[in-house]
Amino acid sequence: MALTPEQKKHAIKLIKMGEKPEAVRYFQQVLAIDAEQALLLTEKMEKEVEPKFNLQEFHQKYEEMKRTAPNITRPAGLIFMCLGIVLLAYVFYLRYAYQQFEETAVTVKGTVVDFQSEITEHDRGRMGTYTTITYTPVFEYVYEGKKYTYVSTSSSKEKEYEVGERFDILVNPENPANVLVNSFMEKWSTPAWLGFLGTLFTGLGYVLFAVLKKRS
Repeated sequence: MALTPEQKKHAIKLIKMGEKPEAVRYFQQVLAIDAEQALLLTEKMEKEVEPKFNLQEFHQKYEEMKRTAPNITRPAGLIFMCLGIVLLAYVFYLRYAYQQFEETAVTVKGTVVDFQSEITEHDRGRMGTYTTITYTPVFEYVYEGKKYTYVSTSSSKEKEYEVGERFDILVNPENPANVLVNSFMEKWSTPAWLGFLGTLFTGLGYVLFAVLKKRS
């Protein structure tokens, strides 16, 4: 007695679902055969449903995929390296610019008189929002009898100075509003951060460009 298309479809469904014992019992019921015959029939159909894994064919398809798929490792590595080199070059430029400025600047005393605060709200999606506050120091100094105010270009989440704290202010004689505060934070926080990013990007780019390419 042969299986109808509907019966065969149902048996294949049971096998695909991993219900091999149920498929055996099903064959016993619809074909009126014993358990051993039903098991043999189930195993035969199982081989038809799940053909053997061909390792050689898999390797051939994998190699073909590698040849045809675009390799973005080297371009991505090159982009990261270029970005890192640009950042490092800018750090060296800042160091040179600071040195040139210091050679012609006039040193006066300046005082921290206030902080400008900025509140920023960040969205974390389903986790809601959180708020951060950054502080920017404000300096006052006197040059040739005239009082000037300088708002720092560096901000932080903590007040790095105290109001009333005094620092050397390097003033450009030709433009007294153009100054450089002689403190580590004012002079080196930005170059240090850019230097870290430049080194990170350059190193990551080298790994993508050279090391991973060799392995592939």
